[in-house]
Amino acid sequence: MLAAVTGLAYTVGNLLRLEGYLAYGLPLPIVLAALRSGPLPALKTLTVAVLLLLILMGPVRAATYLLVYGVLSLTLGVSWALRLPWLLSVPLGALARIAGYFAYIALSSFVTNENLLALMMTNVYSLLDQLSVALGTSGAPPPLAVAVVLASLLFVNSLMYVFLMHVLYAIMLRAMGMGQQMRLPKFAERFVAGLPTT
Repeated sequence: MLAAVTGLAYTVGNLLRLEGYLAYGLPLPIVLAALRSGPLPALKTLTVAVLLLLILMGPVRAATYLLVYGVLSLTLGVSWALRLPWLLSVPLGALARIAGYFAYIALSSFVTNENLLALMMTNVYSLLDQLSVALGTSGAPPPLAVAVVLASLLFVNSLMYVFLMHVLYAIMLRAMGMGQQMRLPKFAERFVAGLPTT
């Protein structure tokens, strides 16, 4: 059931170009499977959802879902089912998201026959070059600096995204009556406790 909801949500979001709006909700069925039954049923739910998407939308879209949303949702669901603290689950989720995106970039590079990572590096190089001109320094940034800036930007973006998912899911799971399964830090407990219940 949860795998069907996952496949349907991703298919509808993809066909109607609503994927950006549904991005925070797409991991919910896998997370619910992990919180209700544990990590193994969550993995089974993810597997069935990917197989369903493989039939409905083809191998590229199924792999895209697996890499962009599936790995992250499984990581978050398992870390919340194991009641890991946020100081551990947020970086784990961020690393899972980064790994999924790099694999997605590799897949997209293969499908489009373009080196998308080199394109990203070129854009970061241009950004650093413009920044050095604005600061009045001369010289081109070294490739290591470009790689470090790109990795830092991706990591900060992923940390913020996963942290917001933690807050959003703490609120949603509390509204569904499953809030006790997620271990919250003190500031989040005060924030979530102040919200009205339905």
